Amino acid sequence: MKVSERHMRSYSPMGLLVLRGPKEEYGKGAHWVVGDEHGYAEVILMKDRNAVHSDTFYIEHIVIREQERGKGYGRTLYAKVEEFARNVGTEWMQIDSEPETVGFWKKMDYTELDRVFYKDKTAMVKRVRAPGSP
Repeated sequence: MKVSERHMRSYSPMGLLVLRGPKEEYGKGAHWVVGDEHGYAEVILMKDRNAVHSDTFYIEHIVIREQERGKGYGRTLYAKVEEFARNVGTEWMQIDSEPETVGFWKKMDYTELDRVFYKDKTAMVKRVRAPGSP
């Protein structure tokens, strides 16, 4: 089996490998590390009691290799992660942003919350799918 086949899931968009996480069966609380040739993201399908909204996909962090930053790879990886989130059936995405990256997340259409979950981080959310849509 090729490495790329071993790391693919039916719900993972083209070009996004699942480096760690559940196979085809997953549920609330599922945790993945996904990535492409430029970086990786650690994401969680949150349990409703821990989320601002039900059906929230949380980005723990997203990292682009240092030598490849500033070339648009962060946006590309994020687009794949957002598609991944939609594919697992989530309605919302959330991130707790470092102060220096709030502008990036605003460009990705996230809205700041007036709630702080982690010291010095800004909680931000984005609706990625209308309620009840497939």
